[in-house]
Amino acid sequence: MRKKVMAMLLAGILAGFNVIPVAATEAENTEQVVDGDSADGEAADGEAVDGGTTDGETSDGAVAEIVIPKGNMVDVDVIDLALHAETTGDRVPVYAYENPFRGKDTSKGAVIEFYAKPTWDVHVLGTIFAINGSGEYDGKLYFTPGSYLGFNSAGFGGFFDANLFNYNIVTDYIKDGALIRIELLPDGFAVYADDVLCYDQTILDNPQAADGDFTPASDFSGVLTWLSGAEALYFGYGSWWNTVSDTANIDLSRISFRLADGTVLMDQLQADKDLVESLGGSVEAVAADTQTELKLADVEVEIFDINSVAYQGNSALPLMSAVVVIVVLGALVTIVLVCRPRTYE
Repeated sequence: MRKKVMAMLLAGILAGFNVIPVAATEAENTEQVVDGDSADGEAADGEAVDGGTTDGETSDGAVAEIVIPKGNMVDVDVIDLALHAETTGDRVPVYAYENPFRGKDTSKGAVIEFYAKPTWDVHVLGTIFAINGSGEYDGKLYFTPGSYLGFNSAGFGGFFDANLFNYNIVTDYIKDGALIRIELLPDGFAVYADDVLCYDQTILDNPQAADGDFTPASDFSGVLTWLSGAEALYFGYGSWWNTVSDTANIDLSRISFRLADGTVLMDQLQADKDLVESLGGSVEAVAADTQTELKLADVEVEIFDINSVAYQGNSALPLMSAVVVIVVLGALVTIVLVCRPRTYE
């Protein structure tokens, strides 16, 4: 089923149930996180957040924005995208940030780069990263462990699924680990693994590897316009499938979000130290290519004193002296006997 239909069905269900929001864990050190497909500004118990109403609008009628958590953020080299609190059903984001492209001039293009290293089974519909928008910029852009690039925003051209067929992997370009680079341009897109082209917008001509409203000849500038207005960036969360069974078993490192002219907007991973550690994770992990300095342990060395060693035992000198005396006496007796005058008849 095409995602556009799915989105309409989902919207109807959410409207019927007054929409179900997604709240961030660890409320003590984070603010409310609301997914772009949920009622913006609505708390988990149905009450409005920051004066918003439960229909996704603030009291003055303006559409509420996605709120990014503000925890005890520390710089890290690697984040584990499989980390989550829930064991069944839906889950909530652990790594959430403001979209680095928001408010920037993305008209000439954008580049997203990261190193992905699988830690377990590939879940094709998991999420390595997702950028979510709400209100006027409602939509999603995401990339999965199955090397599938997806975009969906009804107001900015519709949707495309690239490198996906019947929700299964077409080609796994990450394999045992790869530096993935995604280039978004006004006339299309391109995905690279270790600087080798995996696929570009021409894949959209292949119904066995892609689907969507876009074609290779489409104007993709709307995607870039949407990118500059979307609010949130998630790692390990934020695509259509946010369930435990679709967890991204990926160690993520070496990220870079930049404009086509090389302007770097984000190149340092951060994590909420308290939240990550409360879930059994660590913020001490280092990237695989980081050199670790080895240091010898401090050891106290004592010089050996041979005089401090006491020897015990019986001396062989008396025995050897006796043997020497006997041998000497035997030799003398032999000489005397040999030299004694003899009388012959």
